[in-house]
Amino acid sequence: MDSLRKSEAIEAIVEQVKAGDVQAYKSIMIQFDRQMYTYCYYILKNHAETEDAVQEIFIRAYEHLHQYTRQVSFSAWLYKMAYHHLMNIKKKQSRWFKLIERCEEQVEPMPSQTLSQHEPVIHELLTHLTSEERHILLLKSVEKYTFEEISEILGLKPATVRKKYERLRHKLIERSSKKGEVIHGTFTTTNGMQ
Repeated sequence: MDSLRKSEAIEAIVEQVKAGDVQAYKSIMIQFDRQMYTYCYYILKNHAETEDAVQEIFIRAYEHLHQYTRQVSFSAWLYKMAYHHLMNIKKKQSRWFKLIERCEEQVEPMPSQTLSQHEPVIHELLTHLTSEERHILLLKSVEKYTFEEISEILGLKPATVRKKYERLRHKLIERSSKKGEVIHGTFTTTNGMQ
């Protein structure tokens, strides 16, 4: 019920903004700032780029707010906008991505900061997913969207999203079990060793 009230409150704020109350948009930004930042960071993996992307998404959402209709939730509409913006960023970066990756491999790693013991494993597993698979995983597992909402965001059929999600889960489980890495919060063993 609480999420329904939040959704209704956001819809009311959207209507205020559409009616000309520019200051009301700040409430939308406050409500979605952390979620947008997390979503963008998992895709871009760079704090400065993420901050720029979030700002640009909010600007574009404001500029296109007149196109929003209540056929989908405002949240799903905003994530769809974020998805398309991130895809455009990744397309622009694609020419340089492999070159940068090669350079990073040749540079000695910095002394590790205090990170979660599972973070390197998770990062390594995510690198084996396509950009679309990472989006589906983040929207389903982190943001807790339904397959129907994800299908609206990505412009795919719900059944297609569900199938892709199952495939990526199997891909990750298979990959992690081959490496003897973390599965469901526990370590598996490889050759009798942890």
